[in-house]
Amino acid sequence: MNRKGKIGLALLLGALGTGGFILAQTQSSYTGPKVEITYLHGFTGPDRPVMEDLVKRFNETHPNIVVKATAQPWGTTWNQLEPLVASGRAPDVVVVNEDQITRFIARGALTPITPQMYRSANIDTNRFFKPLFETASYKGQSYGVPISAVAYVMFYNKALMQKMGVSKVPTNRAELLTAARACTTDKEGRKPGQAGFDAKNLETWGISLYNNWVGARMAYSAILQNGGSLVDKDLNANFNTPEAVEAVQFLVDLVQKENVARPNSTEEAELAAFSQGKVCFFPSGQWYLDRFEKTPNFSFGVAFPPRIGNKQDATWGGSSHLTLPVQRQGYDPNKRAAAMEFINWMSAAPQNLVWTSTGSLPTVRAVAQDKKFETQPISGIFDKLDSIYATSGFPWGGQVLGPFDGAWERAYLGKQPVKQALDQGVDEANKQIAQARPNFR
Repeated sequence: MNRKGKIGLALLLGALGTGGFILAQTQSSYTGPKVEITYLHGFTGPDRPVMEDLVKRFNETHPNIVVKATAQPWGTTWNQLEPLVASGRAPDVVVVNEDQITRFIARGALTPITPQMYRSANIDTNRFFKPLFETASYKGQSYGVPISAVAYVMFYNKALMQKMGVSKVPTNRAELLTAARACTTDKEGRKPGQAGFDAKNLETWGISLYNNWVGARMAYSAILQNGGSLVDKDLNANFNTPEAVEAVQFLVDLVQKENVARPNSTEEAELAAFSQGKVCFFPSGQWYLDRFEKTPNFSFGVAFPPRIGNKQDATWGGSSHLTLPVQRQGYDPNKRAAAMEFINWMSAAPQNLVWTSTGSLPTVRAVAQDKKFETQPISGIFDKLDSIYATSGFPWGGQVLGPFDGAWERAYLGKQPVKQALDQGVDEANKQIAQARPNFR
């Protein structure tokens, strides 16, 4: 089915959905005079026509609200939003991603959305997955609702697993290690631990690890699973705690001691190897789903990353949120009310179901239960959508994530011991935070 066909099917499913879906479509909280509101977003790829169709449908069903939507690259919005707010020319609604939202909040560019505002717009915040909703929260206040989400998942090669005698997708550290050992052979067919095993010439291997920012999300997930975090209560970097060191050390040991992952590899190299049947488990972004689905005769599955840590299930996620920029004095309250109605409608279950046709995960609990997903590989992670955590909650994202990614790379490549790499990363991050802190509130 082509994209247009998928969209049509999704719209039909939305229209024929549960009573709750229909209710969300037909009840409007806005009863004021006709107003025009502006909407800025960064969905400029294949997802753009889906968004444009949704905006068109909103305008058709809300005769007293006209939404004028503009799509532009995310980076342009990040550069323009604060000047637009300062000059009183900000759009009424803007989409902000998880790695930028706290920065704009702390710079005073976004308006908090109070519980009263949510109630007035008929937005039940419990309809969203809690960690995803809280991605847009800062110092106890909410600043937006999610409309799009991605996650770090674990793809697995069914054919190679079967060939290697691995019948169960691993869900914890011990199972992962056992399965990864079973999947690993050198060019002579020897397994790790056998005499003569040549770790420098692997024919197949258990798990893909690699050195870019996506690869670092496996380390972030493992740290969360151990109860650690990237920052402390004062929002200083602290990804060198004992919990963090232990989690990252396990991953590095998969390369350096267990020999079930390749050293010095890249994401593209591991992508190719996974598609070619060389590796059993490929942790990465869920956005590769479409690529694997288009690979001929490729039997794969999608699972939540195994619990490497000892505290909780957790994985990294990215998201996009509908927010309200700060407006000039005397801003029309009808526009604010219309903007909230637009946010309610756009984030409701029928529209979220449509939006999943772009590859987004459901952001609304009811959508994750839709029969549309029953036979789709991505549904393998739906029972843990409440365990997806964005790198958010601190305004200096770049100051923390850059050094963290660098620390992972040095540790994974064996350039530094894990503790030393993380210590250096924390030192670098906190120096940058100290410089950035005066610019935020």
